[in-house]
Amino acid sequence: MLDIKFYVLIDAIATHGTVHEAAAAIGVTQPAATHRIREMERRLGVSLFLREGRRLVLTASGERLVAAARDVLPKLRNAEIEAWQLARHGEPPIRLGIGPYDTLSRIVPHLYDHQYGDIDLVSLPMPEMTGALLARRVDMIPMIEVPVQRGLDYRELFEEPLMAVMPPSHPYADSDAVPPEVFDRERHFTYSVAPEAGHEFEHFFQPAGIYPSHMVQVESVNLILDLVAAGKGVSILSRWAVRDAARSGRVVMRPLAGELPRIPWYLAFADEPRVAEVAIPLALLLREQYRQTT
Repeated sequence: MLDIKFYVLIDAIATHGTVHEAAAAIGVTQPAATHRIREMERRLGVSLFLREGRRLVLTASGERLVAAARDVLPKLRNAEIEAWQLARHGEPPIRLGIGPYDTLSRIVPHLYDHQYGDIDLVSLPMPEMTGALLARRVDMIPMIEVPVQRGLDYRELFEEPLMAVMPPSHPYADSDAVPPEVFDRERHFTYSVAPEAGHEFEHFFQPAGIYPSHMVQVESVNLILDLVAAGKGVSILSRWAVRDAARSGRVVMRPLAGELPRIPWYLAFADEPRVAEVAIPLALLLREQYRQTT
């Protein structure tokens, strides 16, 4: 069986594309990395890479090892961290995953109250949110769709509408409803350019035959609000995440034209007593701080 150092290297090569960059990323010399590649292929008796100029392209065999590395390496790193934390504190802290919706300032003063203990905040790109929860890289995470999976539990937080978000000087800042054409005429900041069923692409853009032509992906709602407040474009976001910025006058949020469903939000968490003791009161706190009854 290959040593773990070989899996670290092949993962780095798949990420960076060249031996030079991969070696630098994992802290070895390029000759040492080249030697490890040859040793991997010798031990396994297969070719793992094809060379295209300076870049290395994985063969099917190489892809299989990378898939295994990306499954195993995060678990090993988490195990090492937890072992260290157990030695110092008796048990690891609960990990709260934070996706693009990072406007959680209302709960910050309460996070480290005694009832919650220590909570690690883990920033996650949107495509990794579900996988991180299932792989237990995080213990709980606010999300829209909870995967149906044994070992997971959840609490509903609130249902909120999607809103048009624009700078106060925008021509539609005082309108009763913002039409989809507005988002096709100017820069549209969004945390995901992939259309999602049940959201604005299905219920707002498609009926109008519009697909925004100038979308810019920013995987942080806080940064999107900063960009909109600076007059750089517009956005569509869930009302709960925009409310504080709108009340301060930094941005304006207005209803979208048409009939759009409210989006349900949940706190999903690992179905374990230690996690539930933190997640259930945290869900209640989120609901109290952000739910709007009207």
